[in-house]
Amino acid sequence: MTLKERISDIFEKYSVELAVEEKEETQEVAFATAVLDSGQEIQTDADAFAVGVSAFVVNDEGERIPLPDGDYKLQDGSMLVVAEGAVVEVNEATTEPEVEAEEEKEEEMKAEEVEASSDVLTREAVEGMIAEAIEATKKEFSSQIEERDAKITELSKQATPSISRAPKMEVPTPVNLTELSMKERIAAIQNQFSK
Repeated sequence: MTLKERISDIFEKYSVELAVEEKEETQEVAFATAVLDSGQEIQTDADAFAVGVSAFVVNDEGERIPLPDGDYKLQDGSMLVVAEGAVVEVNEATTEPEVEAEEEKEEEMKAEEVEASSDVLTREAVEGMIAEAIEATKKEFSSQIEERDAKITELSKQATPSISRAPKMEVPTPVNLTELSMKERIAAIQNQFSK
């Protein structure tokens, strides 16, 4: 039986009926966001950053703080000029094809260097690393056991016996009274009680 079926059975058993509450639809406001080259996120009330729209930063408390006047470089390479909290100029990122090709070549060279520098581990090397790790773990555990044993020995030396032992009592050997005379019986009984 699935969880859904179990819950349905419980609802049916206790005559529980679920109803769907219709909530008022709230219109969500779409803010355009951008990330400065410093990593700071900025926003605007408009669909995109354009001349005339307000630009702001949202702090941890959710307050909107107008972006201070200045030139801002975005991570995509475009530039924004802000004055009095509004965008006054937008310069799209311009990259020359030659620069992009050069950057791609550099990235390929770096990737090749990484591939060439990475060491290939052999099975024996991996087995050796595992064996070293096991030995290190054994040493660690044995040192912990030795420390524990030393503490136990130290504490047992400090401990005083808390229970005193009673002296051993001799158990009298049983005497067969039927084979004894009357005087011997009385003497044997007196000897048992006198001890």
